[in-house]
Amino acid sequence: MKHLFTTLFLATALAAQAAIPADVLENLASSDLTKRFEAETKLRQLACAAGKPGADPATAAALEKDLLALASDTAAPEPSRLSALEQLPFLASASSVPGLGALLSDPTPLIREGARCALQNNPDPAASAPLLQTLEKAEQPAWTLALMDSLATRADASAISAFASRLTSPNPAIASLAAQSLGSLGGAKSLKALNNFLPNCPPAILPAAQGALVRCAAKQADGDKAISALWPKAVNASIRCEIFNALATAGDGSLAAPLVTELLAKQDTPGTREILRIAVLSGNAKLKNPVLAALPTLNEDTRLAVHAALAQKSDTSGEDDLLALAAALDGNKKTIAIELLGSCGTEKSVGFLVAEAAKKSPQTFPAASLAINRLKIPGLEKRIFEQSKGAPSPNDITLLAFRNSDGTEAFLLKLAAANSGAEQRKAALASLEIMGQFETASQLLRWIGETPQGSDPKPYIASFRKIAPRLSAEAALWKSAFLPAFQTASPENREMLIYTIPALRCRESAETLVEWIRSDPKLRSSAINEFSSWSDFSVGDSILAAALVPDLDELSREKLFKAATRLLFPTVKANLKDKKAFANKVLAAAPEGLIRDAVQKAITEANIDGQSEAPRRGGRRKK
Repeated sequence: MKHLFTTLFLATALAAQAAIPADVLENLASSDLTKRFEAETKLRQLACAAGKPGADPATAAALEKDLLALASDTAAPEPSRLSALEQLPFLASASSVPGLGALLSDPTPLIREGARCALQNNPDPAASAPLLQTLEKAEQPAWTLALMDSLATRADASAISAFASRLTSPNPAIASLAAQSLGSLGGAKSLKALNNFLPNCPPAILPAAQGALVRCAAKQADGDKAISALWPKAVNASIRCEIFNALATAGDGSLAAPLVTELLAKQDTPGTREILRIAVLSGNAKLKNPVLAALPTLNEDTRLAVHAALAQKSDTSGEDDLLALAAALDGNKKTIAIELLGSCGTEKSVGFLVAEAAKKSPQTFPAASLAINRLKIPGLEKRIFEQSKGAPSPNDITLLAFRNSDGTEAFLLKLAAANSGAEQRKAALASLEIMGQFETASQLLRWIGETPQGSDPKPYIASFRKIAPRLSAEAALWKSAFLPAFQTASPENREMLIYTIPALRCRESAETLVEWIRSDPKLRSSAINEFSSWSDFSVGDSILAAALVPDLDELSREKLFKAATRLLFPTVKANLKDKKAFANKVLAAAPEGLIRDAVQKAITEANIDGQSEAPRRGGRRKK
């Protein structure tokens, strides 16, 4: 019977709803979600096309009429009615208002809600009337709040009386929304209603009511009086900020000046920090200058907030105070002050920032280096280059490095050369460790390989070992810089170059080490020692190949097999399946006797079967 009823309904509807295609109408109530979605999409497209500017008014009127008829048909399936209601805002006109108003009393809650939304978005002024009429009869709080929200959204002054009458509602949500709505609507009636309500306003909604009064009064020609009168009664810091902001933007802002004076005299008033920040951001001298004059007397947090406002405006007028503050602070506050200098500092700040960067404090170093780089000082690099042609100071070198303009790396490499002064060379190397690139790493390897007898290459080695891992170019450096330098180096310098290999660990360098072990007795010991300290699973096959070189002594072979089994431990990142396969290879290759026993023991201790699957890079560990 239910199927027969639906069929009869559709047959009747298809004849009546000429503006809606038959297949769309039929599928709006389909139990097949795909068909229903397609029908709703087509209906939405029809409504959008009919409602867009320039469309045929007759087509829009016909579709609006049919949609309203479908929405009002209590015999139609609920999904169909809801779909029709959802499209009416695209076509809404005065003609649909009575029908939608009637649907506000529909027994189905979703239909009532759809009608409310359609009226809320109907541009015709007449759409407010049924919402107001329904609001007067509404009893459920949720429905009352929904109707009030629609009227507030429509910003119709005819709703002011309705909102004013609900200020005294025992429901805090209703009273609060009424106050907020009056604040948004504005006007003399709203302001009067709020003023009359505030003396007896319940504490729970006092913040909402005071905020509403500020917004409402700000729209009135003489509202500044009401706003000023509210200042002593402000219930919290947020309201004080609203009051101050309203007065600061009214006229020439002079009404807000006494508030600044009051807050500077009594700095423990809640909201002081934010209000003084607003005063500075306003750019109004009447508000800003008293704050700047009082900067040294403010507490640390308030001073930082004021300087943050100055930095936001790239205003350098408070630089002297910020420098003094930064020097006196420590911890996170010092870091914040240094960051602010990068936005509002001038040449006055250079010396302090360079000195802070030179300390290389883990907490302030990043902020100091970034601040130096961000300083907006035209021509600074050119002047420093000119001044540094003779014997640049370490501070000049540090400054150049952090500014890192074109030509800086080449300039620092000249200063890092062996024929430079010790002080300049030390400062240049320290700077290159931070900003040096591939050319720096390559040059350091060449210098190590060419170190004259009696000179100490250790500073170059130390700098290289800090720079190379940062570049992530081990293979390129090995091929293009290390091997050429190694081939032409003296035996003593070759030993020095070997100390750089820990920063060049890659497949290519591992293959070279295997070749040294296989064919160069002089380098064999160094290569074995190097392999013994590696913990990179990717070179496991190379270590195993080195362990199988035929003419190794037992001690060397034992060291290499030990290095190979060390790669099986949980601290070494690798896929568990690959670790198991490698363990089998190592065990199969180990010679009988003590070495094989040691390998078997190491495999057992590595507990490969009990290890968790190593996560892929960027992924999550499997549970």
